[in-house]
Amino acid sequence: MNNGTLAHLTEQAEQARTQAAKVLADDRNNTQKIEQQLKVLKDYRNEYAQQLQLQLMAGMKPSMLSTYRSFLVSLDNAILQAQQTLAQHQQKVSSSQQTWRDKQQRWQSFDLLQTRQQQQIRQRAERREQNLTDELSMASYLRQQKKA
Repeated sequence: MNNGTLAHLTEQAEQARTQAAKVLADDRNNTQKIEQQLKVLKDYRNEYAQQLQLQLMAGMKPSMLSTYRSFLVSLDNAILQAQQTLAQHQQKVSSSQQTWRDKQQRWQSFDLLQTRQQQQIRQRAERREQNLTDELSMASYLRQQKKA
């Protein structure tokens, strides 16, 4: 594989890795937002349930009790839905993380190949330079031998 092709493949692998990292970051951010929303819902539900307890102790009309209970059921449904959404996003993060790992490994493989190829090119150039130096030294030595 020539140097240009390998460099191109390495560059493409790096771009794919960068894109996968962006997707992973977005997925993590979305998951954090959903976690925060779920926490807010749970906190609100707890506060509302406490208010209901206080109202019950103070004496409450049956119509108000029904309203409180139906609202608590609505909050419970919203919490359940948020938990399901959170679970889906957590799976998405896991999937994105695996995709990023795969892209990272692919990029590392190409980068390693490119590094090895560049080392081989340098070694060949050094050998050619050493051979040329040796030939010049030998020619100089032979010329000096002829003069003597």
